Amino acid sequence: MLRWLSAGAAGMLLLAASGAGAQIVGPPAPQPGTETYRRAEAAADEARYRLDLRKIDRTIREGRESGRLSKRDAKTLRKERQQIGSLAERYGSDGLSSQEAQELYMRERVLESQARLPGKGKR
Repeated sequence: MLRWLSAGAAGMLLLAASGAGAQIVGPPAPQPGTETYRRAEAAADEARYRLDLRKIDRTIREGRESGRLSKRDAKTLRKERQQIGSLAERYGSDGLSSQEAQELYMRERVLESQARLPGKGKR
């Protein structure tokens, strides 16, 4: 009887182990230097820019609500944010080059720092 229990337990362990391995299925990760890798990298960059632009929107809104930014300052910053968004879409249509990604990154950082600077207050 003990032998049957041991064999049954061993069989259950084998089934559990083989089932766990079968659940991990997916395509292989793209290799650096391939077209698939470049497309995946560009998609990740574009997603990051969208998140950064949302963060800038929030910073401008908070600056306006707190009185740190005047209505005019906020409007100017929103206009620049829209230009960066349009530029990101245009650049992203054929994939971002490293120079394009760097330009977008620098524009976003400048805009974010401008949004955090104290303005002339509410008007």
